[in-house]
Amino acid sequence: MEQDVIVRKAKEFVDSIKNEMVSYGYDNVYNSDQSGFNLELHAGRTLFLAGAKHVESIVQSKISTTHSYTVQPLISASGKLVSPLLVVLREPSGEFGPRVEQNLFRPENVYIMASKSGKLTTEHFKTWMTEVFIPNTGQKSLLLLDSWSGQCPAVIQAVYINDKDITARTIPAGTTGMIQPLDVFGFRVWKNFVRKFSDAVLLYNYDINLHERNNLIKLQSLVHNQLSSPRYTNLFKYSWFKSGYIEERPPEFENPVEYSFNTVASKCDLCNQVAVFKCGWCKKNLCFKHFFDEYHYCNTYNP
Repeated sequence: MEQDVIVRKAKEFVDSIKNEMVSYGYDNVYNSDQSGFNLELHAGRTLFLAGAKHVESIVQSKISTTHSYTVQPLISASGKLVSPLLVVLREPSGEFGPRVEQNLFRPENVYIMASKSGKLTTEHFKTWMTEVFIPNTGQKSLLLLDSWSGQCPAVIQAVYINDKDITARTIPAGTTGMIQPLDVFGFRVWKNFVRKFSDAVLLYNYDINLHERNNLIKLQSLVHNQLSSPRYTNLFKYSWFKSGYIEERPPEFENPVEYSFNTVASKCDLCNQVAVFKCGWCKKNLCFKHFFDEYHYCNTYNP
């Protein structure tokens, strides 16, 4: 498809959605999309001591840098990151065994499923609609999705609940990089956040296996919780603005990676250990133990 045709289709779609958004209100207009994450996700840079003659990249497990799982967040045009987050883990049988199921960490802000590939199928999407989207959105909503066949209008119609008025619009193929809000801005921040934490684990030689199921779930839960802070509402609004759906540019906002990892104090506010993370909710400076081990799930906002 020629570039000028793609650009024209993108503009036509955005213009039509902008007209529809007026009757729904920004709180009721949503975008959801899927993104794959390697079991271990690190930055492309290598940390080493000055003067070292041989430099090797370090990972906890080679296979974990090639195998992946999928997350599917949901954001509104008003800048809200909706809970829960869908996470689909890769399991050889396509489902969790009884022992795994019994010990699986299930935080309140993550809906967990499994597949053989770690990717969504049509059935996963149907479950996401019934268990995540419909219960957590209003009576009338507009949902923007990409052109993956597993979430086509016919699939969505099959799971509609009678008392909900849901309109789904399919973003034209080839245009998602230009006009899908999560693609345009959201996922870049999300992945950078995970990379920064993962790099810190290796840098400080912290004793956790990032590729273990419960640690993957815990990390995605904490990232979702952090990005749900009111501090980052304008970040998600900006993704809609940059995609063309909103005319007015949102006010300046904090970069979550800069805020949480680059402005952190030297010592943990709760103990005397080295602080590695600053909470986007309460602003506490936290060590690994108090952020990750003890699962700092925060809803106390300190502007």
